[in-house]
Amino acid sequence: MTHQISANFTVEELLASDTAKAEDIENIPNWDALVQLVLLANNTLEGIRHICGDHPVLISSGFRNQQLNEAVGGAETSAHMAGAAADFTIPAFGSVTEVIAKLKPYMAELEIDQLIDEYGSWVHVGRAPSFGMIPRNECFKVT
Repeated sequence: MTHQISANFTVEELLASDTAKAEDIENIPNWDALVQLVLLANNTLEGIRHICGDHPVLISSGFRNQQLNEAVGGAETSAHMAGAAADFTIPAFGSVTEVIAKLKPYMAELEIDQLIDEYGSWVHVGRAPSFGMIPRNECFKVT
């Protein structure tokens, strides 16, 4: 059974983790993180999909509880732990560089706090994880 939280995204794909499966980590969000995941899917990821030609957005990492975040070596303040971030690719659209170039002019509209090219392998998109926080609209590359 899948649970749609937006037109094109399910809660299951935003919780899925190979590391969680391998290390038997139960990656379950609390209510606040679930609300953030719904906002992420509807206000940010759906817009990303539309801007990038309605090609499928392949999520490699969404929500991470603290145990999973530590297991993958995530930042201590990772927006993933608040349900406010996802790592993804859009192979049918183009490379990570091409995706970021396309999205950069829409950061404010998509409520993006951070848009990061991570190692040329995936795009990290994060929203401001607290209500009332102003998105920083940061865009950079991690190598």
